[in-house]
Amino acid sequence: MNMLVRAVTAGGAAVALALSAGCGSGTVADPGAEDTTAESGSITVATAKGDVELSEPATDVVSLEWSYTEELLALGVTPVGVADSEAYGDWVSAPGAEIPDDVTDVGSRQEPSIEKIKQLDPDVIVSDLDRLEANFDQLNDIAPVLAFQPTDGPALETMRQDFGELAKAVGKQDEADEVLADLDDKVDEVEGRLDDAGEAGSTFALAQGFTAEGSPGIRMFTGESLAGTLIESVGLENGWSGEPDDWGMTTVGVESLTQVDSEATFLYIALEQDDPFTGALADNEVWTDLPFVAEDRVRALDPGTWVFGGPLSAMHLLDETAAAFDA
Repeated sequence: MNMLVRAVTAGGAAVALALSAGCGSGTVADPGAEDTTAESGSITVATAKGDVELSEPATDVVSLEWSYTEELLALGVTPVGVADSEAYGDWVSAPGAEIPDDVTDVGSRQEPSIEKIKQLDPDVIVSDLDRLEANFDQLNDIAPVLAFQPTDGPALETMRQDFGELAKAVGKQDEADEVLADLDDKVDEVEGRLDDAGEAGSTFALAQGFTAEGSPGIRMFTGESLAGTLIESVGLENGWSGEPDDWGMTTVGVESLTQVDSEATFLYIALEQDDPFTGALADNEVWTDLPFVAEDRVRALDPGTWVFGGPLSAMHLLDETAAAFDA
């Protein structure tokens, strides 16, 4: 079993000391922390803004970030409201992550409708800390807010920990255990598939392509990103070592792709209607001269492979990676 993935318990209560030492001020629990459910039955949820006390598990939840929308669905909880539901369907296509048609859209992730959220009368509201900076107090007047910080590292451990805290908030810790066990099993399965295909130890590079202000944009995922960590966890080597941002990514132009390991298989994610690798860059000489392009080692993953998501998207990414290596 890959020890990186096993480093966090399925319930998300404790993290190995050596791994948690690298975290910032996020929600990764202190090793050996006591059970946070009081005798009264109240629930204490660890968030990036401190502990949030709930008198009972939440049933009506508004999610303002796709990652937590996906995670709620993985736990068997249908949110009463979500942000950017239409675009979610383009970017998040992991099995089991579909938003039912009757869920209320509360506006954009950047500027959700306070009035729509208030009308839903939720028990809790969940999002990432950065998106909540502008309207945290307004939302907190409606319902307790669970603010998580996904950029605190290590990325995989933070995702697993926050998933466990969200599960605690909705009374679905057993379900969270099962989902995280499925993720562990998927790591083992994909590692075995790659080994059987003779691809163990092969080199990859992972990119996300898009258009920004009319020009091709490329995000390269380092080993500090959630996606990079996941792919490395199945025994592949990351062929990109650029300087990471807070998300573990390096945003580059096509010229920087000359720094990708020459032996790498280039995996990328892009919407079909906005794919710079088959569009704006298709005839670009720098692109066409790259070894992985010239030698036909470019593989497009499912456009709905969400690289900033929870366990369902993580498993989807691993399956897509295995398929890209014919494993």
